[in-house]
Amino acid sequence: MKKLLICLCCFIVVQSGFTQNKTDSLNAVLAATNNPIERFDLYSKIGEEYFSSGNNNLDSASCLKMLEIAQQLDNDSLLAISYNFIGNIFLLNTGDYSKALEFFFKGVPLAEKENDKRRLSSLYVDISIVYENLENPTEQILYIRKAEASLPEKNSPVYNYMVRQVQYNYSRYFLSVRKPDSAMHYTQALNETNLRLRSILYESYAQMLLGGVHEQLGDKELANFHFKRANAQSDSMQYSYVKFIIKPVYINFLLKSNKIAAAQEQAQQLLETGKKINNYDFKQTAAGFLRSVYDSLRQTDSAYYYARLESAFRDSVFSSEKTNKIQSLAFSEQLRITEEEAKKRKEEEQLQQNIQYILIALGIITFIILFLLLSRSIIINAKVIEFFGVIALLIVFEFLNLLLHPFLERITHHSPVLMLLALVCIAALLVPLHHKLEKWATHKLVENNKAIRLAAAKKTIEKLEK
Repeated sequence: MKKLLICLCCFIVVQSGFTQNKTDSLNAVLAATNNPIERFDLYSKIGEEYFSSGNNNLDSASCLKMLEIAQQLDNDSLLAISYNFIGNIFLLNTGDYSKALEFFFKGVPLAEKENDKRRLSSLYVDISIVYENLENPTEQILYIRKAEASLPEKNSPVYNYMVRQVQYNYSRYFLSVRKPDSAMHYTQALNETNLRLRSILYESYAQMLLGGVHEQLGDKELANFHFKRANAQSDSMQYSYVKFIIKPVYINFLLKSNKIAAAQEQAQQLLETGKKINNYDFKQTAAGFLRSVYDSLRQTDSAYYYARLESAFRDSVFSSEKTNKIQSLAFSEQLRITEEEAKKRKEEEQLQQNIQYILIALGIITFIILFLLLSRSIIINAKVIEFFGVIALLIVFEFLNLLLHPFLERITHHSPVLMLLALVCIAALLVPLHHKLEKWATHKLVENNKAIRLAAAKKTIEKLEK
C-alpha cells in the first residue's frame, strides 16, 4: 500500500488554491449540460481535480459514465481516456494491479489508432508505475522509455506536463537501482521543466529526489538539506498524501543518521496526520517508525506499545485491503454490465444496418426487373430508357461502394490518405466497367424497344392498309 500511494505524484497537477470550489463549479456546469462530448470533458476535468487535490479516490461512477458516453459515440479517442481512468480506479482505489494493467493495455491500441500521443504517453507512464509497485524494474524502465518515445510535440500545451512525469519516473527508477548519477540527470531536468510549470508539489518531489541522490553519493549534509526542504514544502501544502510520500523518506534518513529526536518528531507528525484523515497506512507507517525510535532509545515499554499499535493498524490495513478487493469485484461487474449493454446496442445497430442493406438490395433488384419487363413490353422513348438505365447502374455501383466503405475503414484504420487511394483504385476499376455496362445495357434495351416500336408500327400500317 505504501508504494501504491507513492505513484500518486505521477498524476498530480497543482492548481493553486480553491480546489474544492473548482470541483463544485465543474459539478454545477455538469448538472446543466446535456451534450455528450461536453459531459465527457467535464467528467474528465473533475477526475483530474481529484489528482490535483491529492485525493487518490477517483469516483468510479463518473468513470463508468465516461465509458458509457465513449461507447455510445463509438469514439476510440474517448474510449482510450476512459480506459486510462478506469485503470487508475484499480491502481489507486482498489490496488488490483492485474485489472489496472488490463485496462491500460486496452487503451494503448486505441490511443495509437487515434495518434493521441498525450494519452499514449500517459498510459505508458501508468503501466510503468504498476510494474514499479510489482517490483519489476525490467518492465518498469521499458514502459518509461515507451512513455518518453510517445511524448506529444514540444509545442503541445501538455508537453511539459507529460515530460515532467517521465522525468520523475526516470529519477525514481535510477534511484531504486542505485544509479545516482543518472538519477541526478533526470532530477535536474525535472527541476528545469517544473520552473516553467511552477508547481510547488513537483518542486518538493525534486527536492526529495535530490536528497536521495546525495544520500547515495555519500554527501549526508546535502542530502539532509534537500530532505529537510522537501519536508518543509510538504508541510506547507494542504495535500495529506504528499506528506506520506515525503515524510517516510525523510524519517528513514534521520534514523540512519542517528538523529533520533528529529525522527521522533516527524513520525509523531505523520501519526497525527493519519489520525486526522483516519488513514491506516499513515498510522501503521508512523507507528513502525516510532517503534524504531524507542528501540534506539532503549525505552522498551514505549517500543512495545508502538509495536502493538503497529500490529493493530496492520490488521486494519488488511481489512481495508479486503474491502478494496470486494470493491474491485463490484466495479468489475459494473464494467462487465456496461460493456455487455454497449455490445448489445452495437449488435442491434448492426442488425438494423443489415436489414437496410437487404431492403436496398431487394429494391435495386425489383427496380431492374421491372425496368427490363417494361422496356420489353411497352413503347418508351429511347432517351427515357437511357436515363433510367444510367440511374439503375449508378444505384448498383453506389450500393457496392456503400458495402465496401466499412471494410475500407477497417483495413486503412480511418487514414484519410489510404482511404483516398483505395477509393481512387476502386473508381479506376468501376468507372470503365460502369461505362461498358451502361453502353451495353442501354444499347440492348433501346434496340429491343425500337424493335417493339417497329413491330407496333408495322401492325398499325397493316391495319390502315386493310
